[in-house]
Amino acid sequence: MAAITMGLAEAKNNFSKVTAEVNRTGRPVTVLKNNKPWVVIQPASAAAKDDAVDVAIDFMDEYADVFAELAK
Repeated sequence: MAAITMGLAEAKNNFSKVTAEVNRTGRPVTVLKNNKPWVVIQPASAAAKDDAVDVAIDFMDEYADVFAELAK
């Protein structure tokens, strides 16, 4: 699946259409400013998944010594 990118002006002028398409397809869009990635528009469900992964990683980091002991 190819990455979707667009310039800031295009994203601004078509914001409703862009967000509707992102929500419909689940594919994020990277918005470029001065030809460099600036922001990513993604479905809220994808952001929630990222948050859950961060929580799991933090949990595992916090209890790494316990997991190491259990793995023996």
